[in-house]
Amino acid sequence: MTLTARQREIYEFILAFRRENGCSPSIPELQRAFAIRSPNGVAGHLNALIAKGLLRRARRGSRNIDLTGDLTGDLTGDPAGDPAGPPRSVYTLPLFGAIAAGAPEMIAGAVAEGSLSADAATLGFEPKPGCFVLRVRGDSMKDAGILPGDAVVVDPNAPPRENQIVVALIDGESTLKRLVRVEDDYFLKAANPAYPELHPREGLTMQGVVRAVIRHVE
Repeated sequence: MTLTARQREIYEFILAFRRENGCSPSIPELQRAFAIRSPNGVAGHLNALIAKGLLRRARRGSRNIDLTGDLTGDLTGDPAGDPAGPPRSVYTLPLFGAIAAGAPEMIAGAVAEGSLSADAATLGFEPKPGCFVLRVRGDSMKDAGILPGDAVVVDPNAPPRENQIVVALIDGESTLKRLVRVEDDYFLKAANPAYPELHPREGLTMQGVVRAVIRHVE
C-alpha cells in the first residue's frame, strides 16, 4: 500500500491525536492543523484513506473517523515496501461492564465480565499493563465521537490533563466526561449541550484517561 506524503501526514496526525485525546480529530481541527481552507479538501484526503482501508466513517458525530486497524502494506510511500506489512501485536484487555456517559453512576461490576482483543493499530497506541475496557451507556459524549454501545480503552496510569476525556469518580459515582480546569478548580463537562457541567461537592478522583474508542465490538 502506498500513500502520498500528505495522506501519510494526515493519517499519522489522526493516530497521534487519538493517542493524546482518546478520540479522532474533527474536520475543523484537521483544517487548522494542515492549513486547508476548505472542509472538502480535508474530506478528499479522508476519503482516500478510507478507500485504502485505513479509516472508516462512523455513524454520526463531528468526530466520525474510526481506524480500521488494517495496516497491510507499506505506509512510507515506497511501492517496493513489503506488502504483508509489519507484524501486529494483539492485546487482550479486561472488560469491566459499563460506564455512564450520562448521569454519573457506579461502574457496573468489580470483576471483569469478559475481555476485548485488538491490535495497536486499531487502538492507536500500545496499551500498558493495567489498561482496561468499559462499554459506554448514554449519549453525553456524542459530540466527542463517543456513542452508546462503544467501548473505551482506559489507561489508569496515565496522568490526566485538562481537556482530556477521563473516567472519574465524582462524589462517589463514576462517569465518562471531559476534564476541565478553570483557575484552580477542576470539574467534568459533557460533549453534549443537553447535559450540565458536573462540579464536585465532596471529591473528584481520576480513575483513568480514555486512550481509544472502539465502535461496535461484539
